[in-house]
Amino acid sequence: MASNEKTIEYHTVDVKGTKVNFPFEPYDLQVAYMEKVLECVRDGKNGLLESPTGTGKTLSLLCSSLAWLEEAKAKRQLARITAAQTLDQASDVNGVLTVRNKIIYSSRTHSQLSQAMSELAGTTYRYMKVSILGSRDQLCVNQAVMEAPSGRDKINMCQARVKAKTCTYHQNVEKNKERQEFRDGKIMDIEDLHKLGKKHSFCPYYMSKELYQTADVIFLPYNYLLDARTRKTLDLDLNESVIIFDEAHNIQKLCEEAASVSINLSDIALAIQDIDWISEGVKEQPTMQGFEDRADLAAGGLKDISESEMLAIKGFLLDIETQLTSLMADKKQITYTGTFISQLFSQFKYGNVQHTMDLMMNYATSKNEGGISNKGRGLSKIWDLLTTAFNANVTEEDLEKLYKVFIIKEEKSETGKGFLKSKSETIVFNLWCFSPGFSMRNLSKLGARSIILTSGTLSPLPAFQEEIGIPFPVQLENKHIISSSQVWCGVVTNGPDGVQLNSSFKCRSDQRYLSSLGQSIINIIRVVPHGVLIFFPSYSLMNSTREFWQGCGLWVKMEGIKPIFLEPQRKDALPTVMREYYAAAKDKKGACFLAVCRGKVAEGLDFADDNGRACIITGLPYPPLKDARVELKRQFLDDELKKNKGSGTNSMTGTKWYGLEAFRATNQAIGRVIRHSRDHGAIVFLDNRFCEDQARNNLSSWLKPFLQKHTQMGTAIKGLASFFKTDSLIGRQREEVVAAQTALIHKNNANKKRKRVDVKFEHEGAGGSADTSLQNVAEMYKGEGIENKAPKSIYDESTSGITFSQTISTSSGQEWEFRKPLPPPAKRDPKGLPKKKLKIVKGLPNTGAKVLQSVSNSKPGSSGVCAKPQPSAALPPDSHNPFLAVSKKKKPRQLVPRPVDQPPDKPVDLADGEALTADRVRDYVCLLKKTITSAEYILFKGAIKQYKVDNKLKNVTNTLEIVLLKYMEARPYLLTGFKVFINKEHLEEFEKFCIEAKEASKEITQITFN
Repeated sequence: MASNEKTIEYHTVDVKGTKVNFPFEPYDLQVAYMEKVLECVRDGKNGLLESPTGTGKTLSLLCSSLAWLEEAKAKRQLARITAAQTLDQASDVNGVLTVRNKIIYSSRTHSQLSQAMSELAGTTYRYMKVSILGSRDQLCVNQAVMEAPSGRDKINMCQARVKAKTCTYHQNVEKNKERQEFRDGKIMDIEDLHKLGKKHSFCPYYMSKELYQTADVIFLPYNYLLDARTRKTLDLDLNESVIIFDEAHNIQKLCEEAASVSINLSDIALAIQDIDWISEGVKEQPTMQGFEDRADLAAGGLKDISESEMLAIKGFLLDIETQLTSLMADKKQITYTGTFISQLFSQFKYGNVQHTMDLMMNYATSKNEGGISNKGRGLSKIWDLLTTAFNANVTEEDLEKLYKVFIIKEEKSETGKGFLKSKSETIVFNLWCFSPGFSMRNLSKLGARSIILTSGTLSPLPAFQEEIGIPFPVQLENKHIISSSQVWCGVVTNGPDGVQLNSSFKCRSDQRYLSSLGQSIINIIRVVPHGVLIFFPSYSLMNSTREFWQGCGLWVKMEGIKPIFLEPQRKDALPTVMREYYAAAKDKKGACFLAVCRGKVAEGLDFADDNGRACIITGLPYPPLKDARVELKRQFLDDELKKNKGSGTNSMTGTKWYGLEAFRATNQAIGRVIRHSRDHGAIVFLDNRFCEDQARNNLSSWLKPFLQKHTQMGTAIKGLASFFKTDSLIGRQREEVVAAQTALIHKNNANKKRKRVDVKFEHEGAGGSADTSLQNVAEMYKGEGIENKAPKSIYDESTSGITFSQTISTSSGQEWEFRKPLPPPAKRDPKGLPKKKLKIVKGLPNTGAKVLQSVSNSKPGSSGVCAKPQPSAALPPDSHNPFLAVSKKKKPRQLVPRPVDQPPDKPVDLADGEALTADRVRDYVCLLKKTITSAEYILFKGAIKQYKVDNKLKNVTNTLEIVLLKYMEARPYLLTGFKVFINKEHLEEFEKFCIEAKEASKEITQITFN
């Protein structure tokens, strides 16, 4: 076999004493994340770590945790050597010799696990033993088992064949354990393992269970950890392991579902039929001795079942069926505490009854050879209910406090044809757990060293921790790596016709609202290039809105601008739709994709670059208010609050939880757009409720500084159009940011000091799966962006994402702000002049100061010290900045502190021909910063800089239209006061512009259609 060598480049980073090998030089934001991970695993603490999409979260998580594991294994090996040399192997200090640490990495889907494994394959830690666990649905290669109608049937059929030794694939596992692929430590995901098992006729499912016994890193889905029944089946050893839940934003729901179960009367009826069928087999058993079925009978355990036991269980089930029917005779639904199941299924709590049920179920499902057979399905349903309610982890107190029994009559689907078509009712019995902490607390009791929950959308962390129910001493909310030129975010409160945009229940069926929403979307998709995502709160609302638009003609207008794709409710139809959308989005015309919050598209699909240039949120995706489970959840939380009143252990109310669910779904949806450091896109909220304080508190923290409010559609459209124009000011700023980040990537690639490690792959030919999985893994993350880099001095750049300045306060109550600009791609400024150094001078009086200071990060209506604004990362420093008045003498610039004062609230009186002074410019800018947002101020400042360079008034007037016109009615003098920046030759032209602008502001902005 040919050998194939792969060279992996890496940087060694000292993260608080631990040497971490990283595929490239990590950014400070990634180092901060790895510090928190190491704090968790080293000190045995739980962690809640939030880091937005595009920050290299998964790679940082794997490298830091595996660096710690490498250290732990080295210490254990050293302890063994020391014990052997001293002939004192019995002395095991702190259990170092006996404990086997490992990393258990879980995520929601197998595709997410495969992606994480691919990233691991691009690191120096790929030599560690890796295993992945999956279900029989993904791994089984036995065709007879795969034809079973349900997962439970597959489990039982598989187990029966293994016990009877009739599965050749399982019998081949032992002799394939030493295959070269496994001995070489080759990383294989679900698909790789399945292909290898099929090729060499061994069972991939049972092979994975063999491999994880000695693995250092185990990849598995959430439910394998959260479901007590699955944990018991797998016999997972969690002692001193580090458990990682990636993409953990939905883990509360999964914890509740893992401890809940439902059955209906049809399941009970099927279980009774199964018992009758098995009873016939018991009667015939003496006549079948010596036949070939004897092995199957023994495997199924039929010889150990007595007819009297079966008849007793059948009687129990008939009694339950009668009680449920009688109970719901005159009721539509009814709710009890969880202890009701102990009363209704009291006979099934005993161990001997459960043992007989287990034997019958195994036998019935083992005889289920066809996909259309119902044998064993009813018994499987009853068994799931019993193992959920009656196990060692669930006490009577738990059932009373944390569970509810909800029984409801539901209509079955129509049966028959023609006049024989009829509807029937069935009774559904639900046992629901309403405490996510119940499953998580049980998991934490199994000896795990640390539990880490991480995602891009966990905020607000205190509420998340409260729901989970276990302490998380280590917490982190990382900032995003993008600049203000890469994201446009706004709330539009009114449509182009002036109708208020609000998708609440009382408004969503209003035809005026639906029409205004459609017109708003039409105007937005006209100015946004390529792909646009439009998210609705629910499928029903998306479908009803679509039907209205089709009826009134708006749908045709939308399709004329961009082709429209809809998210299908059937999962198997989604891949085809996505392929068609991606192809259409790449076209210059682009495409629209209508999707649903909490759907498959919103929760996990990638829309990087042209696939998603804008994300439109049409409303708040609250859970269905009248849904029984939602109502009971809210009631449960309110009851818990009353019980714990005064204890300070619980502050989560039903209303608070209900709101959090809406914003968590929203945060997931808006995370589809900005996918890496060089990406850009717009986020538009078409619902005025996003202006409320609740929205600002619960939206992702990285998004809040960019959020603008637009009361008129016209101003929003102008802002969007300017954002997406490549030749606009903000477009040029974005190009500078991308160029700077690209230069960083090239610098990383060209770094000659990087260490190398050679990894050999044996028995791989051309086109092997290892080459494919490794291809460009590190390259994908080298461009993840510029993270938070703490400045080494006040002159260094502070790339703190969305922060525009840093303030230093003195003991005298004065404030200084120091400008720390991002180094531009070029080494010199636009005029080729060398940059001047800033000199800090303390103690100088304010009078006569030549430095302009203005309020940093101020919002409309705010007040505070006038201090010079920190420019965005896209604006390089310029020695001719019009906001800095430089002395005629060629002295170093001086930053001088001045007392904190309030900017004037009255208009600035600037007479024609009056000399431009630093004080008047300062007063004007202070008033300006009181009025406009930080993002608008960046545009304003950049326009002045460009005007001083090229002396073109058009650049200034375009920016003033975007920034100042919407404030004309409240503060008209902001426009006329701008005259202080205009050159003499442009004064007359500027005055004409002001007259036209005043006339335009008197009219209501309307957007019309061609």
